[in-house]
Amino acid sequence: MKTFLFLLFCFILAVGFPANPSYSNELSSRVKIKKNDSLVFTLFPNPVKNKILFIESSSEALKHIEIYDVLGTMKFSSETYENRILLDELKTGIYIFVLRQDDQKGLKRLIIP
Repeated sequence: MKTFLFLLFCFILAVGFPANPSYSNELSSRVKIKKNDSLVFTLFPNPVKNKILFIESSSEALKHIEIYDVLGTMKFSSETYENRILLDELKTGIYIFVLRQDDQKGLKRLIIP
């Protein structure tokens, strides 16, 4: 019985604890609270007609526009002060429209029939 308990004790010591334990007193991750800085804007018409898209936002600042396909590939990029863009390069499909303006960012789904 003593031999069994001794072997059980040795087994627990060998298996139950890591060979090289490491400990740290540092906090490895931080909690970030994201402020609500999403840009509110309107795209019309959506679905797009005649390959012309109008963008309505509250600011007249420079617009950084990016359009991605559903696989995440950038298909269009532009910087403009205009409220309309010509999308004759894009094929029929569903896209993600990203607008950056005044340190804010917003995105919407864009449909090209």
